[in-house]
Amino acid sequence: MQPKPDNKMKRTILTFFLSLFAMLGNRDIQACTTGLAHSGVTSNGHALLWKNRDSRFKDNEAAFFRHADFSFIGIINANDTTQIWAGVNNHGFAIMNAESRDMAVPDENTRYDDEGYLMKEALNKCTTIDDFEAMLKTSNASGRKVTSNFGVIDATGSAAFFETGNHEYFRFDTYSTSDKESFLVRANFAHKARSGKGYGRIRYGRAVNLLRNALENGNLNYKYILSVVSKDIHLPDSILAADTNPADMRKTRDTVNRYRTVSCAVFNGVGNGEDPRFTTFWCTLGEPVVSISVPLWVFAGNVPSQMDSTSGSPLNKTFRKIKRQLYPDDDCIDLDQVNRIQHILYKGQKKIFRKTEKVLKEWHRHNPTPEEVSRFQDQMAAIAVQTAQKVLDRLENK
Repeated sequence: MQPKPDNKMKRTILTFFLSLFAMLGNRDIQACTTGLAHSGVTSNGHALLWKNRDSRFKDNEAAFFRHADFSFIGIINANDTTQIWAGVNNHGFAIMNAESRDMAVPDENTRYDDEGYLMKEALNKCTTIDDFEAMLKTSNASGRKVTSNFGVIDATGSAAFFETGNHEYFRFDTYSTSDKESFLVRANFAHKARSGKGYGRIRYGRAVNLLRNALENGNLNYKYILSVVSKDIHLPDSILAADTNPADMRKTRDTVNRYRTVSCAVFNGVGNGEDPRFTTFWCTLGEPVVSISVPLWVFAGNVPSQMDSTSGSPLNKTFRKIKRQLYPDDDCIDLDQVNRIQHILYKGQKKIFRKTEKVLKEWHRHNPTPEEVSRFQDQMAAIAVQTAQKVLDRLENK
């Protein structure tokens, strides 16, 4: 007869399982798909930085910050200004991340979860990719509470990933020719992994193929990332064959656009020598497949009230209402419903693209005021709100 566990043993077992559940839950929560490209290979000559943010924090906002010589815009959890999950500053330096727990060194007392704090610090002190590397070098000895792939671009048109652990990092640069690594993708594993804790290889492979096709066809740019890559819900045939769901339902655990995707950031940088003020932050405050993106500029000195308010972003709330209509199951999206609304979303996004391209040409000629830029942001946010409401009305009035 086995002896009954005493209270101490019960507490130990309970603590173990609670820790295990927390770890597994966090794995799913923080899964992100990201990519970047050098300005020398994009179709418009601008560096690209992209992140699909997957998180349990569904209530996302855009926020503006100013400190001394630095001002910046970033995606935040609503009403939490202590951390930033993707952002750009007035020097044209932009940063984002994807968690990579396989950067934990075996037998090391690894520390986690300070990525949002680190990115805010970087936006408040870095003007170039080299500045960010110097920041990591400085903190190598004392250590950081991060295991993450950080992607960065700057106003020179360069782009790089930093696979980063508590006391080390590995830099991966992009190049200006397509016969080298002109674009890079990261999901939730590192190429210099220290353990086997990485994941997201299906998403990674799909994103690589999409960006490679764009590069080969000469249309690798922010519009392609926003309209195609960020919204992608393709799965390999092997996974589809094993899926027991109806044909019109798609499980989105391993797709680029996931049921956990809460926002998307695409930074359209400037070429070397161009004014960093024109670095454009395309901000999507919802799951990309049910949302559209709004252009933001640090130079405006603010973000539209539809994207940042004391009670949460109204635009984000509408996108989340749309999402609830399309997900009858927690992780399965209704493909028929997706098809019903895509032309509405596409029409609204195309209108924003067209107006933004036109105004940027004008701004390059006459040097706009912050007030002028701010007004234009508000106009684009209004188009997004109108489009989202049309979609919601269609779904609610079947």
